[in-house]
Amino acid sequence: MKTEPRKLIFEDFDLWLKTRFTDIFWFRGHKFQKTEGEDVLVDGGLFSKKEVRELFGMLNSGNPFTRFNATILIWERNGFLMKMIISLAFIALILLFIRVRR
Repeated sequence: MKTEPRKLIFEDFDLWLKTRFTDIFWFRGHKFQKTEGEDVLVDGGLFSKKEVRELFGMLNSGNPFTRFNATILIWERNGFLMKMIISLAFIALILLFIRVRR
């Protein structure tokens, strides 16, 4: 019974993707926006139509690990993941420096 609403949401997304309707599609806190070409921006990361269909399927999944993987994929494409890794590495370097100085 839970799969029916997921299927309807996927059909709505697929219809939005196929039409020229260019309004923003929000789903689970992520912003899907069409570009002038064939690509779609998801939270600022550029995806092809095939990739965005797979990504939407992952976000629409009932498995929380699959949804988390989709979120990490979005973070990787829009640059947030790299900024977060660099920040964590910098913090670890500072903590290591403080530890060595003592």
